[in-house]
Amino acid sequence: MSPTLPATALVVLALVLMAWWYERTRPPSRVLALVATLAALAAVGRLALAPVPNVQPTTDVVVLAGLALGAAPGFAVGAVAAVVSNVAFGQGPWTAWQMLAWGCCGLLGAGLGLLVRDHVGRLTLAVVCGLAGLVFGTIMNVSVWLGATGAGTGELVAVAASSAPFDGAHAAGNVAFALAFGPAMLVAIRRSRARREGRFEPAVIPPRSPV
Repeated sequence: MSPTLPATALVVLALVLMAWWYERTRPPSRVLALVATLAALAAVGRLALAPVPNVQPTTDVVVLAGLALGAAPGFAVGAVAAVVSNVAFGQGPWTAWQMLAWGCCGLLGAGLGLLVRDHVGRLTLAVVCGLAGLVFGTIMNVSVWLGATGAGTGELVAVAASSAPFDGAHAAGNVAFALAFGPAMLVAIRRSRARREGRFEPAVIPPRSPV
């Protein structure tokens, strides 16, 4: 039996567990709206640059979401972006793998956030976004390898070699996008999060002094 089916089943199980984890965090409705907005932006970015193979800002948006919002929301942005964009590109077994791959990019962004807190340089952000592209490519290469006849080491090397130009283009595009708009978008997401998480207290009106 091909290992593709059990491997995909494990991926789906991982996605279900991540969805359960996100639900357990009880995110407020305003944060949910921000996650949905970022997922839609990531999906639109993929659609807009579809003519350019593997070059799109989707991965950058997911990394920034994880960096600004945390692990669970970052994973959710990546997973939802994969499902939404595949409405145009086509759904299939690869969708679950893309959800996992982009979700892991969100986790990578969240890990960076734990290391740097609120201080991240443009170059550091670009390097991490480039690394996220390679992480995405590696996970997708594994999915293709598992579907290959035999799924041996030779097949894995062949898959990695054939996809290297596309993975390189993905990483390079991520670096370019991060250098161009990464810090500005990170500030925008953080400001939006702060506004959505803000609490409004009723105004206290002092009593009028007697005339």
